[in-house]
Amino acid sequence: MYLSDEPLSASQCTFRLLGAVVFVTLLSACAGVSRTDGPAQVEDRSSTPRPVQPNEPQITAYIPPTQPRAARPAPKRAVAVLTRRAEDQRSQGDLDGAIVSLERALRIAPEDAALWHRLAQARQAQSRHDLVVQLAAKSNSLAAPGDQALRSSNWQLIAEARRALGDDAGARSAQARADSLR
Repeated sequence: MYLSDEPLSASQCTFRLLGAVVFVTLLSACAGVSRTDGPAQVEDRSSTPRPVQPNEPQITAYIPPTQPRAARPAPKRAVAVLTRRAEDQRSQGDLDGAIVSLERALRIAPEDAALWHRLAQARQAQSRHDLVVQLAAKSNSLAAPGDQALRSSNWQLIAEARRALGDDAGARSAQARADSLR
């Protein structure tokens, strides 16, 4: 239906009139209804409370507890428990269980150089010398500069692992670094 110079037929006029009525009806529906009543009444709670019925449930304000009922163990405690478990498993000859416990502890505290050192020791007991070199080097990279005992022990592990792998020059170099830290 384009605008043109031709006169509209009766059906076209009816259709347009009907469309206009529907449009106006929709617009008036969107306009909203004016209300003559006032705003809702607000209950005044400053006065005395209403009497409580015998079987009516009591609703009181929530007061949070001062301490949680079941506190999660702190990660350091969890690491200590897993480390103890790993030592127990290792002393009983369960090296695989000890490694699993140490790896779980490392997922909690990945920046703990002592955990990496213990894992390197457990891998050395399994004769996984390639891993020992990597784990001890990781422990050295995380160890504090002043923790010379740990760093020396890591270099000792690296020297023993390199010797077992047939790298005598690397073993001598690692042993010299271990000796210099003592």
